[in-house]
Amino acid sequence: MSARQQFVAKNGRAQVSVDGQIPVSLQQLLFGNDDSDDGKQLDADRLAERYQACMKKAICAMSIGGRYVALAYESRFMLLEWGQADGRGDCQLVSLGNDAAMADETITALYCMDIYTPQLQRRGAGSVCVVAGYSSGYMRVFSAHGHLLTAHQFHPQPLIHIRLRMPLPDTSRQRMTAGESEEMNLTFQDGTMVSVDGRSLYLALRLCLSEAADDSAGPMFQYKKWAFDLHTPRVSDAISFGPTMRDPLAQLAKHEHTSSPHVAEATARFLVAPCHGDAAFGVFATSEDAAAAVSAVAVAGKMAARVTGAVLSMAKSYFRRSTALSESGQSTPSRTDAGTRVPCVMAVRDSPRKVLSIALSPESYALAALTDSLGRVMVVDLESCEVVDMLKGLRGSQCAWMENTESDKEQCVFVVVYAARRGVVEVYGLGAEGQLQASVSVGQGWTLVQGPTQPLGGSLVVETAGSERRATQPVPATCVLLGDNGRIARISA
Repeated sequence: MSARQQFVAKNGRAQVSVDGQIPVSLQQLLFGNDDSDDGKQLDADRLAERYQACMKKAICAMSIGGRYVALAYESRFMLLEWGQADGRGDCQLVSLGNDAAMADETITALYCMDIYTPQLQRRGAGSVCVVAGYSSGYMRVFSAHGHLLTAHQFHPQPLIHIRLRMPLPDTSRQRMTAGESEEMNLTFQDGTMVSVDGRSLYLALRLCLSEAADDSAGPMFQYKKWAFDLHTPRVSDAISFGPTMRDPLAQLAKHEHTSSPHVAEATARFLVAPCHGDAAFGVFATSEDAAAAVSAVAVAGKMAARVTGAVLSMAKSYFRRSTALSESGQSTPSRTDAGTRVPCVMAVRDSPRKVLSIALSPESYALAALTDSLGRVMVVDLESCEVVDMLKGLRGSQCAWMENTESDKEQCVFVVVYAARRGVVEVYGLGAEGQLQASVSVGQGWTLVQGPTQPLGGSLVVETAGSERRATQPVPATCVLLGDNGRIARISA
């Protein structure tokens, strides 16, 4: 076990605790053999340098709370458990996989996805899956044990980002906002986006995990495909932030109005960062709905017929809430289908500024942090579509979000920035408190990793004692640092 190390800000308002380590033996499993080009075995120093270089290229994702960490390199991935109870110590291997169908196929996106499982949830545990995106456009979902659950090629371009978007709960009844569903959003290199319906995906994966699937027919789920009016062959990033908020009280609470009337009644909204052109980023919106592909009713039917208890009640709830889905009965479109075109309703043009990455805040804040090519971090209010804050002097930075739920602290949500060139973690408040809260020097060679706050299926409605409630409530947002030497560190403020 590695020695615990702690970095603390001078003002004491933030700290970075190195609590975990990926053992060299596991790095060797992921990164391959330790032979040099001439076939000779590398010495310890050269081996450490090789693994360090590989770790810099690896893709990392973590589960809720950081209990599980997923790593991918080239065509291989591994799932690790970080600490048995307290999230400290050496990582333990859970599974190792390589399911590339082609010789040159590599993993280009990774998501460590928790799945709401009623039986395990009552014991404080849960199921976890690894969702991998490939350079071929394939999305493959693996169980915690590395078994392939489902594979789909939605689009023949590299899949570069995988995100889970959850609907806001109706806080008065702790239910899902009417008309919304959780969705998994897949962003492809050419800007195409696929939104997989979360409820049908949840039922399909629960069906696979319960070993109730019929081998003669693979799992099916509903999805929509979007294409944007771009004048560039590539994008750096793109996110979906759902339909326009329809609750008038929630809109008044924002104290702002949208900058574009075209966004006011949108059924789907997206923020896209093109690689070329004079736009730093654009907001795309439509009041029309994309045609849904692949009916998930067959999956829901199998689930309701073969699984009992809490899952059965959720399957029945799915039937009640998805009448439109059951009536569509549409066939699977070609994977080369261009998708429904979405127009650009507003754009920020500030050449040569280009947005490089987008980090979404927890759903209740409706914010996004955008890193750009000029060393700035822009904080965008997704309801008003306006830049509400600008953080400077952060060239080559990485962004994530963190929440603090302690009642004695005024600031609840923070933008966490790792300034890689300076080797510093900076924590910023927002709004009236929008200033640097703390700065922690941690050195170079780290990657900032955002953790999810809700499991797939967490927004489903379950019935208990004659009342309805949301299956789970969001947990506070957290983020960690992964070092190129295999160390893992938690950030707290």
